[in-house]
Amino acid sequence: MKTRMPLLMLLIVLALAVTACSAETPEPDEGSTSPAGEAGGLRLANGLYDQEDGTVIALGTLEWIELEGGFYALTGSPEGDGNIAVIANADDFADELDALLGKTVSVTGTRFDGASIRMAGPEVVITSVEEISDTPGAAE
Repeated sequence: MKTRMPLLMLLIVLALAVTACSAETPEPDEGSTSPAGEAGGLRLANGLYDQEDGTVIALGTLEWIELEGGFYALTGSPEGDGNIAVIANADDFADELDALLGKTVSVTGTRFDGASIRMAGPEVVITSVEEISDTPGAAE
């Protein structure tokens, strides 16, 4: 009887392990994506990302900077070395930008190719802006 008890326990543990490993992981809804388009609910770290189609995606905290007449900028670079991007066409999105001040946002647009008086980071001509509701951890 003493040798049967450990064998029975081993069989129960193995059965539970096989059952747990074979459980199916639910698939995400086909139409759902995270705010920055990453799978699994993760997102890119704050920064400026060039896309293959010539657009850029900038992720960061939207702030109003009181320099050079004032401008909107995305801050929160992981390196802590300044602004991530300055929004070149803020007048076109003034209401949306005012409502998102202090929030983590994702902006999509193109790099500004011209002369600028702002010397606070790369300028982006945005085509869309949206709030990102998650807060990234240091490992992201």
